[in-house]
Amino acid sequence: MATQKDTVKIEINIAGEFIMLTVPYDKQDSVRECEKAINDLYSQWRRKFPRKTPSELIAMIAYQYASFFLELSGRYDALTAELHSISDDLDRLAQGEQPQASLPDSEGEPY
Repeated sequence: MATQKDTVKIEINIAGEFIMLTVPYDKQDSVRECEKAINDLYSQWRRKFPRKTPSELIAMIAYQYASFFLELSGRYDALTAELHSISDDLDRLAQGEQPQASLPDSEGEPY
């Protein structure tokens, strides 16, 4: 039986380019999902933009996924900061102090 620390070597195919990867055993499905999503987008854009070269399409896909990553990273950072603020306020309340953060009113604006 494989453990979390076990790794496997797998070969993925991205737009006809074969890449060998060593991944944690329990991440194989995720890697295959990524491979499929990229290839599906590549096929879709290849039909949509028939005059683009394969390298242009790959560059467009790289930009698309980098854009998604940066947007999600920004959201994650904002939510993490908000959670830290809420945690600090809960700590203050537990100690009998007033919280510093303001809660949003019904329209999502601070009081």
